[in-house]
Amino acid sequence: MQWKIAVRNLVEFILRKGDLDNRTISNHTAQEGAKIHRKLQKAAGDTYQKEVFLREETSVENDKIIVEGRADGIFKEEDLWVIDEIKTSEVRFEDLDESQVELYYAQAKVYAYIYCLQNELSNIQVRLTYYRTNEDKVTYKKRTYDWCFLKDFFEKLLKEYHKWMVFQAEWRQKRNTTLTNITFPYTTFRKGQRELASAAYKTLRTKQELFVEAPTGVGKTISTLFPTLKALGENHADRLFYLTAKTITRQAAEDALATLAAEGAKIKSITITAKDKISFPEEQESAPENNPYAIGYYDRVNEGVWDILHHENQITRPIIEAYAKKHTLSPFELSLDVSLFCDVIIADYNYLFDPTVYLRRFFEDNNESYYFLVDEAHNLVNRSREMYSADIKRNTFESALKSFPKNSKKILKSLRDIDNEFASIEEIAQQNGWTFHHQKAPAETLNKLLLRFSGLAKEWLAANPENQNQEEILNLYFEVLHFLKISDFYDDTYESTIEIIGDNIKIRQFCMAPAHFLNNMLHNAKASLLFSASLTPLPYYQEVLGGDQEALRYRLPSPFPAKNQQVFIASYIQTTYKKRGDSYHSIAQAIADAVYTKKGNYLVFFPSYKYLDDCYEIFRQRFPDINVVLQDTQMNEQEREDFLAKFVENPKQSLVGFCVLGGIFSEGIDLKGTRLIGSIVVGVGLPQKNHEQELIKDYFNAKEGQGFEYAYQLPGMNKVLQAAGRVIRDANDKGIVLLLDQRFTSNIYRSLFPSHWQNIEICHKPEQLKQGLKTFWQEFD
Repeated sequence: MQWKIAVRNLVEFILRKGDLDNRTISNHTAQEGAKIHRKLQKAAGDTYQKEVFLREETSVENDKIIVEGRADGIFKEEDLWVIDEIKTSEVRFEDLDESQVELYYAQAKVYAYIYCLQNELSNIQVRLTYYRTNEDKVTYKKRTYDWCFLKDFFEKLLKEYHKWMVFQAEWRQKRNTTLTNITFPYTTFRKGQRELASAAYKTLRTKQELFVEAPTGVGKTISTLFPTLKALGENHADRLFYLTAKTITRQAAEDALATLAAEGAKIKSITITAKDKISFPEEQESAPENNPYAIGYYDRVNEGVWDILHHENQITRPIIEAYAKKHTLSPFELSLDVSLFCDVIIADYNYLFDPTVYLRRFFEDNNESYYFLVDEAHNLVNRSREMYSADIKRNTFESALKSFPKNSKKILKSLRDIDNEFASIEEIAQQNGWTFHHQKAPAETLNKLLLRFSGLAKEWLAANPENQNQEEILNLYFEVLHFLKISDFYDDTYESTIEIIGDNIKIRQFCMAPAHFLNNMLHNAKASLLFSASLTPLPYYQEVLGGDQEALRYRLPSPFPAKNQQVFIASYIQTTYKKRGDSYHSIAQAIADAVYTKKGNYLVFFPSYKYLDDCYEIFRQRFPDINVVLQDTQMNEQEREDFLAKFVENPKQSLVGFCVLGGIFSEGIDLKGTRLIGSIVVGVGLPQKNHEQELIKDYFNAKEGQGFEYAYQLPGMNKVLQAAGRVIRDANDKGIVLLLDQRFTSNIYRSLFPSHWQNIEICHKPEQLKQGLKTFWQEFD
C-alpha cells in the first residue's frame, strides 16, 4: 500500500496533547498568516531559503508512506543548518501551553529529519520564530538535534501513523467489495426511482453537477445514496457528504444507510450533531479549565476514536454520546475526529458551506476526493445568505465596557474607541433623520477597531482564565471574529447596513447573492447532486446555488396516480396586504367547506402569525365544533412532536392545524395516509417586505432585471409548493390542495406549478368550491 500525508497533518494527528480551549485559536486568516510569513522571510536576508519543499518516501512493514511539506525557511548559521518554523498569534509566547509549543517543534523536527537525511547531516538546528501580532514582537527559540534522535523520532511517528492507515486501507477494501456487490435494497423500483439513480450515477462518473427536482414519493434519499455508494465502491471517490437543513432529512439518510447495511453493505457513517445540541450539561455549565470533557481531551481522543471505529459502523448521536462518556471526551469534538475515518458524513449545510464553521480538516491539505449530496437544496438559498452575512451591535460593547477592571487599560481603550465609532454613526443618523442606511462600501474604520480589539481580547482571555467575566468576553470575542471573517469576503455582492433600533445600533454586512461562494465550495467535490421536491424553476436554483453553467438539470414526474390529488384555486379570495381585513370570513368558510365535505385532518398555512391569529379568532367564533390546534411561535422538539401526534390515522373527528407558511410544519414532515388529507395555503407566500428583501430586489434588478422574481415571487412560491407537498406522501394517499388567493390564477404563477398538478379547478365562488370538493371525494367513497 502507499499513502501520502502532509507534515503538519501527520504531526497534529499523532502528537497533539493537552486540553480543548477555544481561547487559543488564532483569529488570523490564511492570507494574513501568509503575509506575516513573507514579511519575516524577507527580513531574514538573501541567504534565507523560504518555502522549501521537502519530501521523503519511506517504508513501514513493506508499505510506502510519502511525507511532504514546505519548511518556512532554511538557512546556515555558524556552520550549522537551521530549519525555521514560523508561527503567529496574539498570545504572549510565555502564555502558550507547553503542549502547543512542542507541537510547533515537532513539525520542524520532521523537516529537520528529511533535510538531514537528504544532505547527510549529523546535526541540525531548529528555530521557532514566534510572531506576536499585537505588539509586532518576534520571539526566537532554538534547539539543536542530532541525526540519531531525529531518526528515532520520525520512525516512531510513522509507526504510530501506519497502524491507522492500515486500518483505513483494510476497511476501505472491505467497504469497496461489499458496495460493488450490493443490489438495490427493494424488490421493485418506484416510478422515477431507477431514472434518478441512473442520472445520479452518470453525473458522478462524469464528474459533474446535477440539479434534480423529484416530487415527494420518488424516494430521493435512497435513489441518490445507492448510486453514490456504488461509485464509491468502485473507488471513484474516497467519501461522500450528505448535507441537509433539517433533522428529519438526516434521519432519512440514516434509515437508508441502515437499510443498505442490512443488505450487506459495509459503510462507516457518522451524523454530525450541532455542538449546542450534543454537548453534555456539565460541559455547558463549566468553564474550559474546569470541563472534564475538555481537560486532557487530546491525551485521550485517539484511544476513543480507535475504540469506536473497531466496534461501530453507523455512528449516530446516541453512539457518539456513549463513547464520549466512556472516554470522557467532548461528544461534538469526538464526532469531528471520528469523521476523518468515515465513508459517509451526514451533516447540516453549514459544515460544508459556512465559511466560519466548515470542516476544514477535509478541505485543506488533503489528497482525497469527495461526492456532495445536498438534500432539500431549496433551503440553501436563504441559509447561505445568512452564512455569508454578519452583524454587530453597540450594546454588546457597552456591556463589556462595564465588565473590565479599570487596570485593563489597553482593552478598555479599544472598547471605548469602538463605542465612540458607534456614537459617531448615531450622531450622523440623528442629523440626517434616518433609522436605516445602506452603502456599497464596507465599514472599514469599524473593522480596524474590531481587529485591534480581537487581538487584545485574546490576550486578556489567556491571561485571566479565572475572571468572572470570561464567558461574556469570550462570546463577544467570537462575535467579533465572525464579523471580521465575513469582512474578508466582502465584494460587490454585499451591502453594509446600519439600523437604529431604539437605543441600540446594528451594523450588518449583508450578502445578497452568495452563489459564487457556494460555487467555490462545490468545487471541493469531484461531483455534486443537489435535489429537492421543489426546485422550480430549475435555472433559477442553478444560478442562485452556485451551479456551473454546464451543470445538468433533471425533473422527474410524480410516481403517484394524478387522480388522487385535486388542486382548487379560490379566485374569489384576495389576500394582498390591503385586502387581508376583508378576507378572514372567506378563508374561514373555505376551511370549513373542506372539513364539512370530508372528515379528516387538515393543515392551513398562513403567511404570518398575525394573519393566522386573526383568522383563527374568526374561525373559532363561526365553527366552534371543529377541533383546531395552533403552531406556537416558539416550540421545542417535544412540543412539535406533540403537535404532529394529534394527526392520527382514521380520525373520529376532524382536526385543523393552523400553521405558518415556511415554518417547521410546512416542509419535512411526513403525515402519510389519512393522517393528512388536505393542505390549505393562504396567499402566495411572498416574503415580508423589508430592507434586506428590497436590497436583494435592487441587486437582481440591476444584474438581470428580475429583482421582484428573485427577491419575492420565486422564494414565496417555493414555500407554497412545500406546504402543498405535505398531502400526497405515498401511492395510496388521497387529498386536496386548496390555494386561497386570486393571484394563483395568473399565468406567471400557473407557470410555476409542478407538472404533477394535473387536476386543477379554479373556483370563482364558494358554491363552486363546495361542489368541486364534493365531486372529488365522491370518487373514493
